[in-house]
Amino acid sequence: MLLTAGVIQSQAQVEFTALSFSDKYPKQNQKINFTYNKKYSPLVKEEGVDVVVYEFTSKGLRVEEPMLTKKGDLYSGSFTVDSNTNAVLFGFSYKEEKDNNGKSGYIVPIYDAKNKIVPGYYAVASTIHNGYGEYLTGMPNSKEKSWAVLEEAVANDPALKKDNSFINAYISGLSSNKKTEAIPAELEQYEKKGNLTESDYNFLSFWQGRLKNKEKADALTAAMKAAYPNGEWVKNEAATAFNKEKDVAKKQQLFNDFIAKYPETKETKQRIDFMRQQLATSYAAAKDYTTYYKILNEIDPAMQASLNNNLSWEMAEKDENLEEAKKMSWQATSYAQKEVKTPSGPKPETMTKKNWEEGRKRSFAMYGDTYAFILYKLGDYKNGYTFAKEAAGINEMKDPEYNERYAMLAEKVLPAAETKKLIEGMVEEGVSSSKTKDILKTIYVKEKGSEAGYDKYISALEETANNRKKAEIAKSIIKEKAPAFNLKDFDGNEVSLASLKGKVVVVDFWATWCGPCIASMPGMNKALTKYKDNPNVKFLFVDTWETVDDKLKNAKDFMTKKNYPFHVLMDTKDEVVGSFGVSGIPTKFILDKEGNIRFKSVGFNGNDDALVFELSTMIEMAGM
Repeated sequence: MLLTAGVIQSQAQVEFTALSFSDKYPKQNQKINFTYNKKYSPLVKEEGVDVVVYEFTSKGLRVEEPMLTKKGDLYSGSFTVDSNTNAVLFGFSYKEEKDNNGKSGYIVPIYDAKNKIVPGYYAVASTIHNGYGEYLTGMPNSKEKSWAVLEEAVANDPALKKDNSFINAYISGLSSNKKTEAIPAELEQYEKKGNLTESDYNFLSFWQGRLKNKEKADALTAAMKAAYPNGEWVKNEAATAFNKEKDVAKKQQLFNDFIAKYPETKETKQRIDFMRQQLATSYAAAKDYTTYYKILNEIDPAMQASLNNNLSWEMAEKDENLEEAKKMSWQATSYAQKEVKTPSGPKPETMTKKNWEEGRKRSFAMYGDTYAFILYKLGDYKNGYTFAKEAAGINEMKDPEYNERYAMLAEKVLPAAETKKLIEGMVEEGVSSSKTKDILKTIYVKEKGSEAGYDKYISALEETANNRKKAEIAKSIIKEKAPAFNLKDFDGNEVSLASLKGKVVVVDFWATWCGPCIASMPGMNKALTKYKDNPNVKFLFVDTWETVDDKLKNAKDFMTKKNYPFHVLMDTKDEVVGSFGVSGIPTKFILDKEGNIRFKSVGFNGNDDALVFELSTMIEMAGM
């Protein structure tokens, strides 16, 4: 018997040390009073407490931020449970410090009138333990706890396996816990329940395809089409044909046909707007900007801004149609600037007020950074500098990419001494890119008359940042046994973790469709080159979460095109990525010589030098 957080007994109430409720069995449409005792939490030494209540409903995530009343170490508040809520997750924090209940999370089931946990709770709780909780409250992923929730659910109520949302989570749990041998029987049993919905057919077909049962998958798809001749699949196929079409005239005709058959409604607007985005992009690629803007004006303003920003950035990088790029970029930038001051709509239910405000500011920073880059290309350094400075400032001067544009434009409008001081600060804080350092080198050479002494000068500046970063990395060291795996590489050779005992291993989870993964590859290549002659360090690049039919060919073609000398392993069933508890890619794990995970690095901040330094430090520490 499980449980998720605190002490739970089957169908009984949750109990926490630091958190208590007015009703031990919270129900839908009920006001819940709660009390948080800071004395029994990691926040005990903090000045205050902030709380976010995440309600997981059948319609999606709903966020509440209750007001707290303080009395000594006790903080009290209340909220009303939504009519569709299945589970609640509490997030307690103060500034950077978080309390996630000893890594188990403050997960609260919702109960029915008989004080039994509502059926929808289990799939939600499993998801919280397998990604959502980490994203929202910082509680670590745990495939063991995620699976335990599902096992408890089946033990309490085997009939849950007939529920679509639950069986989806259950089959995924079997897969991630390497219990794939049990999946065929579960799929067969689910199919036998009869009265299958279109969603049911899609679910069954997907998993049969994953199990390489193509004939069965195709039969299920055919049965779905026969049972639902006017189902969503018809729209999906029409949209897929539209997506694949490259000829702009044919693409326009497919769009016209789609609109004629499925007139725009409130429910279909988002799908149709995405199609309009693609169509507009095709016209822009053909340099038919008149039609591009005509279609663009039919799209939601936020989507307009996003599309304009993406296209104008690409045009600026290629030095193409810069005046047109400037026009597009200004639409995006001015829109985002207005949204910061006066939002055009209410706060989304899925976001906290803080995240909503920060999100609007960061959108303005991103679009303003693009606009600054275009102005730089056009030689309008003064105006470009204003936007670049603001964009970097919104990101608290911590993003190397934004700082790079700021430095480029500062060099053009500020005295050399002032620009030098600005970039020195970036280098000392470890937030400068290679290009930013090149600007500093140019200023140094002009000032000194030669490169003499530059290496010593830049090393002294970098030492401050490096020492600080090393201290931060040392604090993040862990020791967890890495999941065993056996995966094949491009040549069909099987590579096991056991075979790499005695080496420090870097495992990088990536995918061909993942932008940040691809952006990090030059830095990963630099790190690989640094250790290429060290027999005690091994880099493995695990291709995962691909959706194409021929995953091996897809990955091979990608690496051939990019020409990276990476040792790629194929996680075709997405089992290894699940066993490592990965919730987003790129994610890198650094394993010591005994096969223990010592470090985990998620994402990429755009700074190759920082990535190489981080990995090098982790490798050295893991090899001690």
